[in-house]
Amino acid sequence: MKVLLVKLPEEISRYIPLVLKVRWPDLTFFRTDDAREAVQLVHSEQPLLALLHLPERSEGSSPEDCFDVISQIRSLSNVPLIVVGQSDDVMDKVKALELGADDWISPSSKPMEFIAKVNAILRRCSPDKHGVASFLGGKLSIDYPARQVRVSGKSVKLTPILYKIFCYLAENEGRVCTSTELLQYVWGPNSGDDKELLKLNVYRLRSKIEENPSDPEIIFSERGIGYVIRSSGSSE
Repeated sequence: MKVLLVKLPEEISRYIPLVLKVRWPDLTFFRTDDAREAVQLVHSEQPLLALLHLPERSEGSSPEDCFDVISQIRSLSNVPLIVVGQSDDVMDKVKALELGADDWISPSSKPMEFIAKVNAILRRCSPDKHGVASFLGGKLSIDYPARQVRVSGKSVKLTPILYKIFCYLAENEGRVCTSTELLQYVWGPNSGDDKELLKLNVYRLRSKIEENPSDPEIIFSERGIGYVIRSSGSSE
């Protein structure tokens, strides 16, 4: 099993293998500080996981390089991506997740917490479904092996985060999924209670699958509770 380390400082690059090999002793690590090489390694090595460094916003450093790598990797692969972030800027975290990162881990996390978060991400991202499933009487479909979503027969391209939200809501068709359970399913048990982040992503999902996102006919909001996919209902 292979893990790709991208733009990580030397100290963190030494720390992460020591921690992860406690749980997965057979891991092999590749490290690069070059964005183009990182994309090539994702394609050629097919890593189990990629970890990218996002620096603090200070003189001489910028998170834009990290964002660019996320975008490039996401254009060709669904490999689980974890940002190892030293930035305290909430918008940096939001942007990384929106671009396709699966989670955010602080380099100061305790080893067991680090292992638990990586394990949760690998579990969530592992393909455990086969074939094509239909919802809403065939209006929606998910081709799990291809990670492909169709709405009324039309293919819809979703980021990994939007895909997870869509799948969870579709698989719970007719049941209101609370904001808390969605946050925990998509971003993990330590995701907190960032309902604004979820609301933003649901809005982005609606913009992909609804004819009129401001008057949705697929994903409905239950005020103060969460969201549901059903054939009719009311929304915020």
